[in-house]
Amino acid sequence: MIQKFRGFFLFLILCFCITVPSSAKDISVTLDGADLPLSAPAIIQNDRVLVPMRSIMEALGYTVVWDNEKHTVAATKGSTTLFLTIDQSVALVNQTPVVLDAAATLSENTTMLPLRFVAKYSGATVEWQAATYTVSITTEKKTQNALTDSVVYIQTNKIQGSGIVLSSDGLIATNYHVVESSSMLQMVFSDNTIYQGKVTIVGLDAQKDIALIKIDREDLIPAEIETSFQKGEAVTAVGAPNGKRNTISEGILNDYNEDILSTSAFIDHGSSGGALFNSKGKIIGMTSAYSDQQFFAIPMSHILEVPKNLSIPIKQMKYYTYTPTPPKNLRYWIEDGYANVTWSPVYNADHYYVYIAYSKNGNYTKLYNKALRDEIWYWGFPQCFGISTANHSAVYIKVSTVRNGIETATTAPMELRME
Repeated sequence: MIQKFRGFFLFLILCFCITVPSSAKDISVTLDGADLPLSAPAIIQNDRVLVPMRSIMEALGYTVVWDNEKHTVAATKGSTTLFLTIDQSVALVNQTPVVLDAAATLSENTTMLPLRFVAKYSGATVEWQAATYTVSITTEKKTQNALTDSVVYIQTNKIQGSGIVLSSDGLIATNYHVVESSSMLQMVFSDNTIYQGKVTIVGLDAQKDIALIKIDREDLIPAEIETSFQKGEAVTAVGAPNGKRNTISEGILNDYNEDILSTSAFIDHGSSGGALFNSKGKIIGMTSAYSDQQFFAIPMSHILEVPKNLSIPIKQMKYYTYTPTPPKNLRYWIEDGYANVTWSPVYNADHYYVYIAYSKNGNYTKLYNKALRDEIWYWGFPQCFGISTANHSAVYIKVSTVRNGIETATTAPMELRME
């Protein structure tokens, strides 16, 4: 199961930042060690190599559409679309603007694309070999077996989910809601072995929907963890949506903040606690929730922060009580005439109340939600709500959580400077 809040790997590359010679007539290009035939010679622009559009894009598996009137290129691979316009320094990756070091250009009626940009969104590294005047492109995808080695299928007496192996001696991360109220748990590993032995909960951050499990097994393959990432890179989600073990879905990292990763890699019920990989096969997040074509994962940095200071047998989890607190990390930013407010999501919150005043110690009243015609608010991404910056130089906001009809205390007041 997965808490309901939506390819291709999340691709991190080594930047091709080396200055190349002023003349590109003798430059050759290789792809995974083999010569890449080019329909026209590579050229240099802003000390960056540009290569013929179809030669590189089709070799990397993209379908390319060239609009001769608008002078635009649209290249699609899986759920990723790259959009470039001749002589413009900003490209689009799934509608997200990306600044280029070198713009696409026309050279002797051939469309030339910047190799660094293309490689970055194709899961490749680019290396300049000065001795041979060769640009080497290396694609670095892990095999599907390598990706699934560190992801487990979890079945409790309540629901089905997934988990991430964190250590060879049996430490596994999953979502809190996978183990919530359960009294038994079994796991199935990628090699089809089944574990039904001792299960202990050693760490919990229920409000962030994180649980750490320890089992008595010594031969596991732990995930390699990465805590940095960037918008627009490709990702792969691995889990057991709807009970289908070792399911792989590809997409890109649409956006992120310090609380959550938003991706286009599809997840569903049963993906909870699964892995979100980058192009190097490193895990950057734990898949956890979805809503309206947005798919979310918890950054691995949050999983690593959970203390391993508990020893709760799985059969005792049916007695464990989770009591939420007010939302944490309340923050805002000003954009397009609005103060956009957000906070860390609280697991299984019914909704939130937002209180507003026009001085820090003033009279706080519930903020009315015009869209819902009510005073309730829901967590959303990238913001929970926005307030017009007109009419007031500053306002003050407090937020409370409501779960099972019970309201928590509010956060401390946050000042929104509207100027």
